[in-house]
Amino acid sequence: MKKLQLRIVFLFLAIFSLFSLVFSMTTTQLMEERSIEQQGEDLRAQLTTLTSQLNGMIGPQSDLASLNGRMQRTADAVNERVTLIDLEGNVVFDSHADSSTLDNHGNRPEVSAVLNQGEVGRDVRTSATTGKQLYYVAQPLFSEVGTRVGVLRLSKPIDEMEEVISQVQRYLLLFVFVSLLLAVLFTAYWTRELSRPISEIGRVAQRLSNQQYDARYTDRSYEEIDALGQAVNELADNLESQMQEITQNDEQMRELINHLIIGVMLLDNDRNVQIVNPAMSEILEMDLYAGVGRPYVEVIKSYGITTLIEDAYRTHQTQNDEISLFEVDNKVLDANVVPIAGDHPGEVNFIVLLYDITEIRRLEKVRTDFVANASHELRTPVTALKGFTETLLDGAMEDKEILVEFLTIMHKESIRLDSMVRDILQLSKLEHRTVQMEIETISIREIVEATFQIVRQKAESKEISLEIEEKTPVEIEGDENLLKQILLNLINNAVTYTPEKGYVKVALGVEGDEAVIHVEDNGIGIPEDEQSRVFERFYRVDKARSRNAGGTGLGLSIVKYLVENFNGSISLDSKIGLGTTFTVHLPLKRKNEQKDKKDEL
Repeated sequence: MKKLQLRIVFLFLAIFSLFSLVFSMTTTQLMEERSIEQQGEDLRAQLTTLTSQLNGMIGPQSDLASLNGRMQRTADAVNERVTLIDLEGNVVFDSHADSSTLDNHGNRPEVSAVLNQGEVGRDVRTSATTGKQLYYVAQPLFSEVGTRVGVLRLSKPIDEMEEVISQVQRYLLLFVFVSLLLAVLFTAYWTRELSRPISEIGRVAQRLSNQQYDARYTDRSYEEIDALGQAVNELADNLESQMQEITQNDEQMRELINHLIIGVMLLDNDRNVQIVNPAMSEILEMDLYAGVGRPYVEVIKSYGITTLIEDAYRTHQTQNDEISLFEVDNKVLDANVVPIAGDHPGEVNFIVLLYDITEIRRLEKVRTDFVANASHELRTPVTALKGFTETLLDGAMEDKEILVEFLTIMHKESIRLDSMVRDILQLSKLEHRTVQMEIETISIREIVEATFQIVRQKAESKEISLEIEEKTPVEIEGDENLLKQILLNLINNAVTYTPEKGYVKVALGVEGDEAVIHVEDNGIGIPEDEQSRVFERFYRVDKARSRNAGGTGLGLSIVKYLVENFNGSISLDSKIGLGTTFTVHLPLKRKNEQKDKKDEL
């Protein structure tokens, strides 16, 4: 803005100087012409006065030389050069030179005008006698009878006339200089007053370009400049509002991306990682944030994913595939690479979306296994019932002993079939959360003691001791029947798989806001590689022994779902030949909105 201010001042100075120069030259010339003309008129007026005094003083035959004395006095009085010339052009008298030495003046323009035309003659030229530039005025001189007898001429040096002009020029130059100085000062002040608010507007615009959206124009200047400043302020308000909205949208989008369970990675046109969310790092089990700004091949080590990305870059089309990560816990991923428009024309970015479907695939396998296992488990009692029924119908019923034996087996198989169907139905209800819970305060010890009464005969037949360990009374809020079913399954399994003269111990305690139930035995134990599958439906560690024990293979699956319906958790710790301990964590209290009412789970 300083440069603009200087340019304006210099431009105004140049224009004013040029105007002043032209004005001075024109004015000087006009004044000079007018001054010379005015002084010429004065000189003519003097000549007219002088000739009027001399006219009639000479007779027709008188000699002009008789006027020399009077002419000398006249010359002294008017202080001008006075020249008397006869009709032949000879100089009779000259106040500044010896007339005898002067040549004939008949050819002088002012004299010639009088002699030839009878007019007042004028001329400006350098005098051959004095060497000065003179202004000449000549007028005819008449005799007493009115005849022209000669020419009277007055002359005055031009430099005497120009002295006035020079003085006027000095005053004019002084005026121009003062005017120029005042104009420069005013222009500098005016440009500063203009440039200051404009500079302020420029600074506000610069701050806005640097994303400092709190910048505002607060100066006061001319109305037009203030209007521009207010327009910039309105622009700043709009930019600030838009940036706040964009920032808010970015934050919402960032929060949305960060909370997605789908892994998201944004790649730019140069294959560099621009954005990555926590789910992506969790799925690939590595810190991907350190790879932002780097090529994706330095971050993603999966051959399947990199191949899919390269196919997307090559074809610029959406790519989808199911990829197994053998190097990361055998995860199964649904991978998508989607092209999107970049920030610049012709630029294409790509979004990599990874969805962990390992659990889905596992559940699909569990469902398939469940159908196969259910079919197999149901086939056994159905086949037995069908076989025995056909045998009886073929005539075996006539043998009473065989009839009783077969009916006993058929009754046992029907009970097992009924138990299996009931367990399957209950498991289905638990999965779909349609089991109702009657919330009440429950003493866990009382439930354990009631369960011991149910299995006591079976335990005593194997000489297994049943023990309860409780340091302080433990009570929870929940459904008594469902809790009894959990403990019955765990305690019954412990008795079933504990050899003779063993023990089953239930330890009760409190940890924080949870009740802890340990069901411990010193039975056969569960192999470590099979412990993660004991809660699967129809899974048996020892299939033959489990079936002989009358189990359906659904007990622990039901226990797991029941515990989850209590908002609790269950885990196990087992060693082969040393026994097994199941640990159940249940919340002491239900949420306030669930108290004293039936909950549909």
